[in-house]
Amino acid sequence: MDPRHRLTRALLRVVLAAAVLTAPVFLFAESFDREHVVRVLLSNGLAALLCAGLLVYLRRGHVVEVGRILVFGLLALVASLSWTNGEDVRINVINFVLVSVLASVLTDRRVLLGVAAVSGTVMVAIAWRQAVPPAGEELFEARLEALAQFLPTYAVIVLVLWLREGARARRVESESGAAADVSLR
Repeated sequence: MDPRHRLTRALLRVVLAAAVLTAPVFLFAESFDREHVVRVLLSNGLAALLCAGLLVYLRRGHVVEVGRILVFGLLALVASLSWTNGEDVRINVINFVLVSVLASVLTDRRVLLGVAAVSGTVMVAIAWRQAVPPAGEELFEARLEALAQFLPTYAVIVLVLWLREGARARRVESESGAAADVSLR
C-alpha cells in the first residue's frame, strides 16, 4: 500500500476517533443546555461523518481528493464554529493551526496557502469584531492589539510548514532524479 494512502487513512481514523471520543467531554465541559448539546452533537457528528465517508472513498484510491476534502471540510467546520461560539479568537487559533498542519501533511503548498489565507481572514474578522477597547484606548488600537496576539505566531507556523513542504518536495524530486539516473546506467 502506498505510504501516502496509509498516512491519510491513519489521519482520518485519528480525527474520527477524536470526534467520537471528545463529544462527551465537550457535552459536560460547559453548560448543559439544549443549544450547547445540539452544537456539540452537530459539530462532532459532522466531523465523524466526514471522516467515515472519506474512509470509504479512500478505499477507491482517491488519496489526493480525500486529503483535500478532509482539510477543507475541517476548515469549514472550524471557521463556522469559531465564528459562532462567542469565544475569544485566541482560544480558536489552535484549531486553525491543526487544519493548517493537516493541509501541509495531506496536500501541497498551494492548498496550504489557501487554508492559511482563509484561516487568517476568518481569525482577523473574528478579532476585529470582538475587539473592545479598554478605557482611554481607541477601537483601532484595540483591534491591532487583538491581531498582534495571534496573527504573527500563526503566520510563522504557516511559514515553517510552507518551508518544510518545499524541502520535502525538493527531496522527493532529487530522489526520483537519482533513481532515474541509476536506471539509465
